[in-house]
Amino acid sequence: MKRKILFLEQQSWLSGAQRVLESVLDATAEQFEPIVAFPDEGPFSRKLAERNIQTLTYPLGFYQTGRKSRAEMLEFGGRTLLSAFKLMRVIQRQDVGLVYINGPRCMPAGVLAARLMGRPALFHLHLTLVRKPEIMLVASLGRFVSTIVSCSRAAAAGIIRTNRGLARKTHVLYNPIVNSAGSAVDSARPQRPASDSSVVTLGVVGRITKPKGQRVLLNALGRLDPKNKAKVRVIFVGAPSPDNSADSTYDQRLKECVTQFGLKTRVEWIGYQKDVAPFYRAMDVLVQPSLSNSGESMPLAVLEALQHGVPVIASWTGGIPEVIRHGSNGLLVPPGDEVALARTLDRFLQDASLRERLRARAQLSFDDRFSPENFKTSIHGLIWKLCTTTQMENPKAIREESAA
Repeated sequence: MKRKILFLEQQSWLSGAQRVLESVLDATAEQFEPIVAFPDEGPFSRKLAERNIQTLTYPLGFYQTGRKSRAEMLEFGGRTLLSAFKLMRVIQRQDVGLVYINGPRCMPAGVLAARLMGRPALFHLHLTLVRKPEIMLVASLGRFVSTIVSCSRAAAAGIIRTNRGLARKTHVLYNPIVNSAGSAVDSARPQRPASDSSVVTLGVVGRITKPKGQRVLLNALGRLDPKNKAKVRVIFVGAPSPDNSADSTYDQRLKECVTQFGLKTRVEWIGYQKDVAPFYRAMDVLVQPSLSNSGESMPLAVLEALQHGVPVIASWTGGIPEVIRHGSNGLLVPPGDEVALARTLDRFLQDASLRERLRARAQLSFDDRFSPENFKTSIHGLIWKLCTTTQMENPKAIREESAA
């Protein structure tokens, strides 16, 4: 009989952390039976249900991103206790062997349920925590989990600085890069479609939300040299989060800015796409203008762009400098600095040799740290150790990078 793992999710729609969780589920499918708990039903929970993966809901609730009011914190505390009690019943009735916590919002409930039921817990950190209360909470709860998996050194460092003892149990496993169909992206450098060579296409991929910094990019575009502005084309691939009023308001303001800056004919809003590969092939550069409080750790869009041979202009924040080397496979700018971003874009737009040099080195910088096979081997090894008392017999070495 397969040992059961209870996976705790903090949202039911698809984004980067959920795509990584799919890789974890694939890695453990042969030897473990997953049960995935969601705060509500949504596209991701339905997708897993269609794969005949058992799903359930627990009363964690939905919370807007950003700073929380006292009322919201009190509500979160109450819902955490309710969630923990429900999860304890699931652990007991289904004889769960491991609690896998896929995000900080569900960490208190997961840790409490696992501790009270005497089960090991694994916490997967997908972002760089920036608010002190969140850092303190995760660093404190980290003492009670068996293993922490972080998707970048930057994310791990934030909690280790607060609790040095976490270094011994923390492992850095970079996000695996697969396409929307679930297979590895072709490593051959893709060919961009024929287009007007006088047009330079900037791409932005990801959720439409203030911390991602799309407004900073639009402000920078408004500052461009007129000759450069005349040759630029921008494609936004992504959408606001469902039921998030702050994201929807921000999305509307971005479109008003496009009109205000006279960019309406040069900006395309593609919306959410299951398969982003065709859009990477149309880009000359990916722009990732994340703010310093965005919590960026290792954006999948940055990694996907590199594997498609697309250089990156990005904010110097979170784990981005771990893969983007300034002047080699991309260009880095201070987060939130629209003046510096405008200067960098002007340089990129007017220097064709720079564009070619960055593009030539983009894919060369992509290595096996981001291999789906390496990720699956490593995460499977960590889970196997927690779920069994015998030494794992696996001919492949577990490739894991200590965060210490």
